[in-house]
Amino acid sequence: MSKKVNARDLVGRLGAASAELLRREILAPLVLGGRIRTRVGGLVYELRSVAPFAGWGHFIALDERSAESVGDALPWERAAYLELFPALRVVLLWPDPSPKRPGTWLALPFNESDARQRFRLTSAEPLLVHLGDPALGADRYERVIARVDGRTLWFDGPDPQADPEAAEWLRTAAAQPESVARLRPGLAGSQRQALLYTRLRNLDLANEAERRRELREARRSRRESRGLIGGLGARQTLEDRLRHALGKADAELHSFQELMGRDGTTESIVVEWSERGQRYRYRSTLQPDLAVLSSGICLSDRDRDFDLTSLVSVFRDSDY
Repeated sequence: MSKKVNARDLVGRLGAASAELLRREILAPLVLGGRIRTRVGGLVYELRSVAPFAGWGHFIALDERSAESVGDALPWERAAYLELFPALRVVLLWPDPSPKRPGTWLALPFNESDARQRFRLTSAEPLLVHLGDPALGADRYERVIARVDGRTLWFDGPDPQADPEAAEWLRTAAAQPESVARLRPGLAGSQRQALLYTRLRNLDLANEAERRRELREARRSRRESRGLIGGLGARQTLEDRLRHALGKADAELHSFQELMGRDGTTESIVVEWSERGQRYRYRSTLQPDLAVLSSGICLSDRDRDFDLTSLVSVFRDSDY
């Protein structure tokens, strides 16, 4: 026979939990548009941030459905939170291209058997790892630790047992596939699969770029036939702009990564490039308008006086 629920006790319990929720400061990770989850008195509350926020923060509840940020979490607080959850080794692929998910990376489980047995995760489709921070080691093809919170994976940091040369080889193989005669010995199956995913993605991107080019050509032809072309041109993509800026200085683009602000807009761009025909690569940080934030060399605090094109000339004329 089921135990009869005392309505008065239940109401009292809910009221006490609600009062405790409003007094509590909550430490939590949050993705843009996501919810803050916290447990009070055995009850789980899901709160939405009243302002756009992506990252690790401290929050206070405004009511039982919403909260506001009152500060960023400290590194040790982030580490202590992540240690509450089991670890899973994954191989990062590339950042999620959607601007609605800043800091989210696509990844493959490093050991699919382990991921399947412990978490029922497979590599049939890439996993989503949230709040990956390049400053903490998030980079393409790096083997890292993710923490499993139910069906959500949070980025923790680099796997201390990983071979850093494997990730560097994969980045080179992905950027210059024609230079790879054979696979590097010792690569795990997931790392080989990451390279395969990359080649398939590159084919998809090339097909999409060709489709867009054909669409632009068709639109341009229609505008010309109607006498409406004027000074209008197809809007360049960010990659087009970067390649064009480097090409003017006889340099070439290898990769770039947009770093998103908490409001989901591009805050800066990390660009990896080299002089044409040279093996050595440089890494520079730019503003969205391609003005230089950090060149990678000492410019006597004049980094912001240069754009990407002029920066190449500075490197070429320097001893770097």
